[in-house]
Amino acid sequence: MDPLLYLGGLVVLFLLWIKVKGLDYVIVHQRWIFVCLFLLPLSVIFDVYYYLRAWLIFKMCSAPKQHDERVRNIQRQVREWRKEGGKTHMCTGRPGWLTVSLRVGKYKKTNKNIMINMMDILEVDTQRQVVRVEPLVNMGQITALLNSLGWTLPVLPELDDLTVGGLVMGTGIESSSHIYGLFQHICVAFELVLADGSLVRCTEVSIALFTV
Repeated sequence: MDPLLYLGGLVVLFLLWIKVKGLDYVIVHQRWIFVCLFLLPLSVIFDVYYYLRAWLIFKMCSAPKQHDERVRNIQRQVREWRKEGGKTHMCTGRPGWLTVSLRVGKYKKTNKNIMINMMDILEVDTQRQVVRVEPLVNMGQITALLNSLGWTLPVLPELDDLTVGGLVMGTGIESSSHIYGLFQHICVAFELVLADGSLVRCTEVSIALFTV
């Protein structure tokens, strides 16, 4: 019981200290307390959950079955935006705490948020050596999967949380190869939902969209 009483006493003193100093003061000036006691354990739980989720979905091959429905859902949202007059810009509905950037995107409050819940690896074509993924798949997922095959990406950004969609859209410029170029240069095709809600697949043949 002594350790429990000691721990309880520390918790009481900690709460009293927060009450005296104020929660704002503690968060700003003693943020290490929240980082070590709350954020780090939550981050570990979050990473373990998403790793197990990605592993199970890939092993059960359920992602390809859900992919088409997810795409249709995005098309529906875009068409609703058009019906509303398209008076605002569109942006992804991904919350700020899921992004790598520390900047809070205020534009998300005024723009049309398109919810994109697409974070799975769809297939690995071992013959063509091509990985088909959804836009929110991150480098950690791809690395973990390809390592089991003895493979890696020709251009591999150093942060596990960077997503394929974000890298293709321009944030991957810090990772490049003299042989293969930037991250988007190793991609062989893209599936895009256009502003009218239509779905197109662009490759090097459709050069206008492929190189945008």
